[in-house]
Amino acid sequence: MNKTILTFALIIASFLSFAQVPRLAIVSFDVNDATLNKNELIDILRIEMSKHNKYEIIDKYEIREKLEAISVEPMTCLSQGCLLSAAKALNADHVLTGSVNKLGNTLYFNLRITDAKTKIQEETVKEFLFIPKELGTMMGIVVNDMLGTQNDPAVVKSLTDKESFDNSTNNPDASTLDLSGPRMGYTFFTGDGADLLSRSKSTGGYDKTPAFFQMGFQFEKQYLNEGNVQALFEFVPMVTGLDQGLFIPSLTIFNGIRNNKTGLEFGIGPGVNFSKEVRMWQEEGDETWYSEKNGYSNINDRETEWRGDSRGISRLKSYIVIAAGYSFKSGKLNIPVNAYVVPAKDNVRFGISFGFNAKR
Repeated sequence: MNKTILTFALIIASFLSFAQVPRLAIVSFDVNDATLNKNELIDILRIEMSKHNKYEIIDKYEIREKLEAISVEPMTCLSQGCLLSAAKALNADHVLTGSVNKLGNTLYFNLRITDAKTKIQEETVKEFLFIPKELGTMMGIVVNDMLGTQNDPAVVKSLTDKESFDNSTNNPDASTLDLSGPRMGYTFFTGDGADLLSRSKSTGGYDKTPAFFQMGFQFEKQYLNEGNVQALFEFVPMVTGLDQGLFIPSLTIFNGIRNNKTGLEFGIGPGVNFSKEVRMWQEEGDETWYSEKNGYSNINDRETEWRGDSRGISRLKSYIVIAAGYSFKSGKLNIPVNAYVVPAKDNVRFGISFGFNAKR
């Protein structure tokens, strides 16, 4: 009976010994820039390590008390000899030290963990953009890397890649960005619109090729948020037809969205331009359009409607534009490329445009 109890007790003791969480002392931290708060960073490191429940984190007050007893200043204990002495005084299985160094517009995080028994050191280094308000997020990423935990790739890209699209993570001080810039491209006409442009001037046409160059300026506001999608508001005045001797002003207002992970964007909104038109009508059973400009008289009092004619008067016309595209990014420069369509019953118009802008 006594032998059974002893065996059972030894099993329990072995299990408890095996299941014991290793003790970790976060001893020192170093920075090279006055804008970086050393004490705040080591507190953040302690919190991030605690989240993983992999180590028993020794209290910072216990660390200070026991190390002062052996005349060791915790924040300057960086050499391996000092760290091993600290581990012995604290009865710690591992000792963790770290540093953050600012070089130009880059932050270099370094974490080094030392095994008190084997004296083996493992080091984790990570490079970030200089975004002081995201130091806590950066520290969490480095700790996850050190402990083998998966990070959110989109967050990592926002904090490490200069080519990443703007969002609330890499622009924490901004809720909106001004991304205005020039735009240019070509628009193509189909159906009745292409026929009108191609016809001779004597029959009310323009004697032009139904494809016009466009140029203008895009006033854009980008609304940042915490996720992958940004809201856009765009105000685009343009001039069309300068390549063929015409001056056709237009204005389009877009509301849209952009995915700041992929750069894909979509927008829709109303547009207006000026078009020369005359009153025309059709006779019963006849698809031909007649007008007084062609020398006809509406003797049967047919219903008339405004239709395009180069001999008419300028009228303001409205329409809807549907656009989709992709924004390329090079440093602070954005290069949006868009395709768009203007739907209509007999006069579908489509085109492509591109431009460039930089965040403000």
